Amino acid sequence: MSFTETIYGILFEPTVTLRTLADKKPYGRALLIFLTVTLLSILFEQALNVHTDHELLAMVPANAFWMINLFGVVLSIFLLMVISGLLSLISEIIYGKFNAGGILVALCYASIPGILGPPLRYASSLAGIQWLGVVLAGLSMIWVLVLQVIGVRESLRVTTGQAILIMLLPLVVLVILLTGLIVAAVLTMDV
Repeated sequence: MSFTETIYGILFEPTVTLRTLADKKPYGRALLIFLTVTLLSILFEQALNVHTDHELLAMVPANAFWMINLFGVVLSIFLLMVISGLLSLISEIIYGKFNAGGILVALCYASIPGILGPPLRYASSLAGIQWLGVVLAGLSMIWVLVLQVIGVRESLRVTTGQAILIMLLPLVVLVILLTGLIVAAVLTMDV
């Protein structure tokens, strides 16, 4: 698949495209797309912060702000890899299906509609209708989540419900652990 066919497929035929990408696993192009989406999002968020005269910019020097953002990009790529492996491990434990590389590629490509959120928020802010930008950015993030579910489903060849369970299970475990830690901390405090 060419680059333009892949972008078209992600936007208009995601099931077939994500299945093909999960099978072929073009890691380099997938990570490049994820990196591009992330960097462009950061650029528009920075522009939005400057336009709205955000107070964080006054407290943090410009160079430090960009270093923090670049660290965030590296951290997001690392977390993407960890999450891909974790979702694949959960799938292997529950359903006996494993495809960490396919999940990684699918999640990278699923981020493509996320590139629409920050520019739409910025344009809406310039037009003086910030609420519309927030709504449109929220819709683009919902689109990304739907594509992620489709990507996990097609990578592992599971049902949509099973893909949602695989994706929600780490969050449920995290909430249970945090709740347990909070309860333990409250019980050990002197009242």
